[in-house]
Amino acid sequence: MRPSALSPTCVLDANFLINLIHAARLDLLAGVGSFRFVVPDEVVAEITEASQQHQLRDALNRGYVHQESITDPAELANYAQLRGLMGKGEAACLALAESRGWVLVSDEKGRFRREVISRLGSGRLLTTAGFFITAIRVGIMSIEEADEAKKLLEQHRFRMKFRSFREVI
Repeated sequence: MRPSALSPTCVLDANFLINLIHAARLDLLAGVGSFRFVVPDEVVAEITEASQQHQLRDALNRGYVHQESITDPAELANYAQLRGLMGKGEAACLALAESRGWVLVSDEKGRFRREVISRLGSGRLLTTAGFFITAIRVGIMSIEEADEAKKLLEQHRFRMKFRSFREVI
């Protein structure tokens, strides 16, 4: 799925952010058209490794991504309900995406993915691979750069089910 003109805001989960950090490509968040990327406070708190915190803080300071708090009472109630099913960061992302009509960017599987699809539909879930495909399509990343990022992620035990982005473009 690609972010669409109907949903210009994407809420980012920690696993996606860590993937971009491992691939040294947080800069891509600055170049994907007019899309706005947000990260909930709960996800910021999940980034605990010092070098990753530093890179996220740099991306926040540069305006690549914006930090968001859950303050609306209905969102807080939904967040509390979701916390019984999943972690803090995932619950915050889903609560925000659901109430605000945003795209959720995450590579979580299992129960979380099923809950996202149930609540948002598959059209509002974007993965790291889908984000790289979007970056290729808008011309800010080449297939070769995406394949190199894929190799870096594999060194961190993150696997995609294809050999090259050439196969999926």
